[in-house]
Amino acid sequence: MQSFPSLLLDLGNSRIKWRHSEQALSGIAYTVDELWQQCASLSPVQHIVGCAVASPETQMQISQCFAKHWQASTRWLKVSRTALNIHNHYQNLREQGPDRWAAILGAQMHFPQQNILVISAGTALVIDTLTADGDYLGGTIAPGLGLMKAALHQATARLPFSQGQCVSFPQSTVDAIETGCIRAILGAIEQARAALATRGQSITQMLVFGGDAAALQALLNGQAVAVDNLVLDGLAALLAAGDGEFDL
Repeated sequence: MQSFPSLLLDLGNSRIKWRHSEQALSGIAYTVDELWQQCASLSPVQHIVGCAVASPETQMQISQCFAKHWQASTRWLKVSRTALNIHNHYQNLREQGPDRWAAILGAQMHFPQQNILVISAGTALVIDTLTADGDYLGGTIAPGLGLMKAALHQATARLPFSQGQCVSFPQSTVDAIETGCIRAILGAIEQARAALATRGQSITQMLVFGGDAAALQALLNGQAVAVDNLVLDGLAALLAAGDGEFDL
């Protein structure tokens, strides 16, 4: 595997995460202008790769920005059937978010040849399974903790949107909501583990990332490893290996 000076971009719905490999710097921006302000003092690179789930317009603005300032083209990850010896079993690749695919590739970089549960704990709760043999089996998408609580508040007349405690026997409404939502999340994780068990295999490693990663890691009693940004790790692995499919 080769190492190239690169700028890696994770363009989400609400923020842009970036990592400059040569200077070992990273950051978070909320607009394209803010992204450039943070990157303007960095060493220009020729390799810029990104993963985007936000609007094509924002992608274009970013590509134009770095073409203007660094005379560099930005390549955007496409979901592919195979990469880094991982086989993607998703039925329709166009349906799948490239962030999910990049996270799977990043997970393998951290824990090669293991049965991994990859948990994205953000606005949505995404639980994907990657086997030690390199089979990405897909996974589930559900509301994240905040979205669960917001939906209960918005769809009912009296349920509040507030922070409660997860307890064995909730005796207040806020604790009942908090405990119920957390049990739903933990139950989804256990169901994912059980699904792999029906194939005669067991999960050997769990990775969690996203805004609620630290909270979820604590709830899993040390069974999961929290990773800062699997999406950027996946992009880095693809770039180093000269693998993957990208659009300009």
